[in-house]
Amino acid sequence: MKKTCMMAVTLLLNACQTGAVPISQRNMYEKEGKSSNLGHRRPIEDRAATASEVYVKRQNIDIVPQETKNYTGSLLALKNPDTYLFVEAPRGDLGDFLDVAILVNRKDKPATPAAAPAPAAAPGDPATAAKGKTIQDELIAALPKLEPGTAEAKAPSSIKMKVVRKLENGDVIVEAARASQNEWEANSQRATARLPYQKLSGQGVISTADLEDVHWTESVNGQITERESNTWEDEYSLRWSGFDEAKSKIALDLEVKRKDLEKVKERLKDRIVNVGKERNKLAVERDKVDSLRREAEDKLNELTQKNSQQDAQIEQQKDIIKRQEQLIEEIRSSQANLTTPEKPAPESKVRETKTQPQQ
Repeated sequence: MKKTCMMAVTLLLNACQTGAVPISQRNMYEKEGKSSNLGHRRPIEDRAATASEVYVKRQNIDIVPQETKNYTGSLLALKNPDTYLFVEAPRGDLGDFLDVAILVNRKDKPATPAAAPAPAAAPGDPATAAKGKTIQDELIAALPKLEPGTAEAKAPSSIKMKVVRKLENGDVIVEAARASQNEWEANSQRATARLPYQKLSGQGVISTADLEDVHWTESVNGQITERESNTWEDEYSLRWSGFDEAKSKIALDLEVKRKDLEKVKERLKDRIVNVGKERNKLAVERDKVDSLRREAEDKLNELTQKNSQQDAQIEQQKDIIKRQEQLIEEIRSSQANLTTPEKPAPESKVRETKTQPQQ
């Protein structure tokens, strides 16, 4: 019975397929490379073998904070900043930036300034030396200041830290990071810490003393420095304030020029100091010459006075000698008169003696 049924079914199927028209067919006796239906074709044996591709599905698990839903029926969204019209929004949401004040944990005693050494006394006139020193100091002070930065530069008073994670107990993980790089150097700093919920609940000032479980990472040209501590250390504040920015080409060129100008300034300063020393030497030599000149003038005046006194004494002695000669002549004449009495001369001889000078 089963056989008869199967034969009937096959006969029925063959009867239904009498009007079927084949869509495409292939003549197995045609030459290789040609076909009346497909045209030129590549031989079957020359087909490129397709490599089997295997796809593996992997699951990536991302932990995303679940959005809390508002079941109170209120139309005001708590996360909408427009909701808080009269009060400040609570701090500590993801992405918020908090101002953390920097406090100093350890305070060292101020160092007692050492006593300055007494300046060496300059030879010569102290007033002249002081005047030359004043001029030298004024010239040095007039030189331009080429040091980078200003004297008023101070350490930062606060750090902006971003909330990057919120823990289940309400504490938040805050992070402060900055980086700077160029073609030659790359510097970066990153500090993460945990901030308790009690410090966020109020509106008080948040300081570095409130940070806990601090992790510090610093990279300077590939040299990595890592620190971990329970609280914020003063070392982190010093490192944060001393961050070295990577310089651009223009900044590097300016730095090279600044160093060249600094060298010129130092040479000019040395020349000013040397000129001041030479000036002091000239002042000392001039003082010596003035003192020698005054001594020579004093000696010359003394000699002149002595010569004048000697001349006066010589004149006095000459007068005395003349007087003595006159006295001697008078004495001789008086003695001669006493020894030989005078004889009256005849008148004729007296007249001759009177007339002879006229001839």
